[in-house]
Amino acid sequence: MSEHNNGPCSTFDLAIFGIATSGLIIVAHAIAYMAHEYSHSFLAWASGWMVDPLALDYGHPTLYNILFLGDVGDNVQYDPIFLSGNGPVASAIALAGIVIGNAVPYFILFLISKTRWILASPIRLSIVFWLALMCVGNVWGYVPIRALTTHADIAISARGLGVSPWVQFPFLFIPALYIFHHFFTRMCDQCLLGMAGGSAPKLALVVALTAYWFFAFYGGDGTSGDYGIVSQLLAITSKYFLFPLCSMWLWARYGTPGSSDQSAALCNARGHI
Repeated sequence: MSEHNNGPCSTFDLAIFGIATSGLIIVAHAIAYMAHEYSHSFLAWASGWMVDPLALDYGHPTLYNILFLGDVGDNVQYDPIFLSGNGPVASAIALAGIVIGNAVPYFILFLISKTRWILASPIRLSIVFWLALMCVGNVWGYVPIRALTTHADIAISARGLGVSPWVQFPFLFIPALYIFHHFFTRMCDQCLLGMAGGSAPKLALVVALTAYWFFAFYGGDGTSGDYGIVSQLLAITSKYFLFPLCSMWLWARYGTPGSSDQSAALCNARGHI
């Protein structure tokens, strides 16, 4: 893999790339989001606590909900599960979203990204990468951003286990840290330069969108304070500090002279997860 090309790129080509990338991101977000929600509902159905796993709360047909699925929920009724004394089942259902729906698919996508067929096409590589980012971003949005709250999935999990969210936190955050590190080193090494196709402007867009969706979109959920002060502080840090820092770090890693060759060497040297 050689250094990216800093030569001129037509405005039309860049516009098409930007529009196509934005559309792909919206679709990838929807797939990862629905995988998350259906993981809750299907596990609830499999354990006998939901009649129809497809019966999510799909919300209202607003533009925001159509594009970003902001009103869609799993529609799992946890109160009967707790009243029956099946707290661990409730905990498993609550964690299914980020584990079965997001973390497991992420590693599958990483393995797929290493195949020659995927690496041979910037389009196919982009599809895999954005899906992977949405999976990891969902994990970040819950652990750590909304892990120390009194409601939502992670709080439900802690309640089911009969422990404080603070006690549960390190057991979720440590494996989550590994996933984040893996994404920003291994997955980005594998995909970013190939997605840009040798174009510095395209790489700049990919870098900016990667940092934005991870740290601002997914990391910004708690900025309103709806999930408590701890979540709010974490969300503000993610959105307003980590987002620009990540943009700068990614560009320093992949956009500066020599970074392409360095990334290629890293990719070639790593043949395992």
